[in-house]
Amino acid sequence: MSEQILSISSADIGFNDAESLIESVELSVDEGEIVGLTGRSGIGKTTLIRTCAGLIPNLSGSIRFAGESLDSKTCGDIGLIPQRLGLIQHQTVGYNVLMGALPRAKWYQSVFSLPSAEMREATRKAVEVVGLQDKILTSVNSLSGGQQRRVAIARAMVQNPRLLLADECLGELDAETVKDIINLLRNLADSGTSILIVDHNPVRAKTFCNRVMQLRGKRLVELGDDEQDTTPALPVLRRPENE
Repeated sequence: MSEQILSISSADIGFNDAESLIESVELSVDEGEIVGLTGRSGIGKTTLIRTCAGLIPNLSGSIRFAGESLDSKTCGDIGLIPQRLGLIQHQTVGYNVLMGALPRAKWYQSVFSLPSAEMREATRKAVEVVGLQDKILTSVNSLSGGQQRRVAIARAMVQNPRLLLADECLGELDAETVKDIINLLRNLADSGTSILIVDHNPVRAKTFCNRVMQLRGKRLVELGDDEQDTTPALPVLRRPENE
């Protein structure tokens, strides 16, 4: 039986100075499982991701990591790919990927920028896996959006987290790049990394996630195999016939 890496029970999610965004959250992510999180914009998906990362305290209930309190996690156990990716734009691909090794590095390696041979080799391999070996010395700010997402995933590979939280890392990409990124995420899951990913497209999420959860109002519910997305669609604007 797979280990339960993330477990959320009866949790309200939001900010202390405001009304909760999500109520009574029940969610679990097992080892090597990919769980999708969908729902319309502005209702708390990013806040939930940041709460799972330990960046925002939950208002009530419990959030546990591998059976222990979220506060007891070891540095590097949880990886985060934020919407804006968190890359250092003026630095190279190799430098950004190497940053993934720092959470597990010895203190003097981080303070004095002295990466070990193992860290450098892990960086080289990760860059190669995501297909950017010819860009390793290229500045990130000269890459396309899809290439930058590959850098963020390579950084996560070097970090080797037990849980990866990805916030809209498939947004605004062409179909071929999306396919490549999904394959990289699947490879991470196959190696044992648990993934909680925000995707605005529930139909797509169902194609690569083991389960898909949807935010409906203030509740988080699981989408069944035959269930349709209930997120309200934007109205279709039609050009007047006389124009």
